[in-house]
Order: sequence, then C-alpha cells, then structure tokens
Amino acid sequence: MRVLNSAFYLSKDINAETTLVWLKKAELNADFFRIFEHASFDFKLLRGFRYKVFLKFVKHIYINQYPKLYRFILGIFFDKILFDSDVQSLSSETLIEQISSSKSVLIATCYEFYPFPGFDNFKLNKDLEAKITSFQIPEGSIGVHIRRTDHVDIIKESSLDNYHVEMRKCIAENQNVKFYLATDDAVVKAEFLNIYNSRIITQDAPLNRDSEAGIFGGIVDIYNLARCNKIICNVKSSFAVTAKLIGKEKELINV
Repeated sequence: MRVLNSAFYLSKDINAETTLVWLKKAELNADFFRIFEHASFDFKLLRGFRYKVFLKFVKHIYINQYPKLYRFILGIFFDKILFDSDVQSLSSETLIEQISSSKSVLIATCYEFYPFPGFDNFKLNKDLEAKITSFQIPEGSIGVHIRRTDHVDIIKESSLDNYHVEMRKCIAENQNVKFYLATDDAVVKAEFLNIYNSRIITQDAPLNRDSEAGIFGGIVDIYNLARCNKIICNVKSSFAVTAKLIGKEKELINV
C-alpha cells in the first residue's frame, strides 16, 4: 500500500501514467481486485509477456543481492530503473529530477519513496469490509501487534514482557479495556489468550501469507488495528505503521 500510494501521488504530481506490476506469488498470493475495489487513482495492471518475465525472474530479495544483473535484464523494458538503495537516498525533488527525462521508469521497492497523506483512498473489497466490521471492537480498544517469525531486529528488541508491561498499564487505566491482537505466531496468540482471556479480540485465520486466505487475514488484522485508539507494537514493522495511517488518528506505543 505504501509503494502504491507513493507511485500514485508521484504520478499525479508529474502527470504520468502508473502501471502496477502486481505479482501474484507466494509473497502476495491474491489478486489486487480480490483485496481492493479501487484505490481512487487510475492505473494499468501489467499483463502479457512482460508480466510473465517479472513473475518468473523477479524476487525482491534477489534484486537486492544482484542489482547489476537485474538492471541489465530489466533495462530491456525500461529507460530508468530504481531499487531500494536508490529511492531511500533520494528526496522527492531529486527523484523527480532523475526521472524527468525518461519515458518509462521502473521503481521496484518495498519502501515509501514519495510522500502521501494516508491510506484512506483504498476501498476494500465488499466481502473483506464485511468481515472486518463483523468484529465487535468497543470504543477505546487497544491494538496489539506482535511480529515474531520473520524480523530478527524486532524479535531481539521487543520481548513479550514489554508487551505485557504496556497492556497491564492499559488495564490499570481502564478495567474494561479490550485488546485487538494481531500476531504471526500461533504460540504467542495462545499465550496471550490464556493470560488476558475475554479481554482479547482476535481472528482465526491462517498466519502464513502464501495463500489468499492468509493475505485476507493480514488485511483484516491491519484494518481492525486501525479501528483501535492506540497500537502497542514495534514501529519497525510496517504492519502497525500502515494501520496508523488508516482512519482516525491513533498513537503507536513502541515496545
């Protein structure tokens, strides 16, 4: 979502067309329009031969390992190619300057590369929206996002004890407080359900992201976290940061 909005707002400011390379594969195994009805911006989806090339050969971790090789291969299709290391070091003004003379530009990154106000321009698929609103999340609820399986820095920095400390503070302030729990670890989910019992609101969904059901589960978690007043999390995870930029203003409590 952050990459898409970066592209949309950049394209708007320079009056360019956006083509979305949406690769349906293990890392994101769901079609765009199975998740969103629209994103309030016009764009094209990459199709045909170029899409097949991307789907077969392009993987984010390999781009970072072999950037020269990927620049050579993708240079067949694009005049200008920018990866993570390129866009993270560029200001908005410099980015526009660098691409202004190019007819076709590929920006392949997982990071925000151009400023945007938030994510309220995305309209969810009706089925997903209905599932999200089916959760009864009382006013004043606190979101808890615990990322535990795939981010070494977060695992080292944010012990489970840190989450317990912050949650107990919330309980001391409001004896009726509810927590919406989003985590990628089944053992952690079971532990927190055992300790906090009826205070916990969570969903029963696949925790991996290599299936459509897993992707839908992630979207439900993000949007339900967004319905909370605060989110207890490690801010290095884009999950909670994304939720912060959806809907009402909310505080992130960094553990």
